[in-house]
Amino acid sequence: MTTKTDTASKATANAKTPWNGAFSFDTMADEGRASLDSLVQASTVASKGYGAIGSAWFDFAKEAMAAQADAAEALMGARSWAELTEAQTGAAKGSFERTMAAGNRIADMSVKTAGDAMEPIRARAEDLVERYGKPVA
Repeated sequence: MTTKTDTASKATANAKTPWNGAFSFDTMADEGRASLDSLVQASTVASKGYGAIGSAWFDFAKEAMAAQADAAEALMGARSWAELTEAQTGAAKGSFERTMAAGNRIADMSVKTAGDAMEPIRARAEDLVERYGKPVA
């Protein structure tokens, strides 16, 4: 036969879980606010990161246009077939190298932004699992 003390301790233990209906509305609201805050933090980090990525693309476009203008000038100034071929080869090589460097830089920025943006959500999920993911004895 269970005593009043055993029943009371089980009720107290069960009151700590949100799954049995004994969770208060205030606590649920606080948990919701905390989750929303982590989402807002993640969105803020993502918007800043993707703004930087947009700027990097714009900088790459400006550099590419300037390089193409220089290449066109070099092509028009060529006085022989060898100079023309050399100018064209240099322009193609430079364009490829700039594109690869910018692509790598932007890919790195994207991965870092995604990881940084997920950090508040990951931390919030770990907190919820730590506090509510354990079964009650």
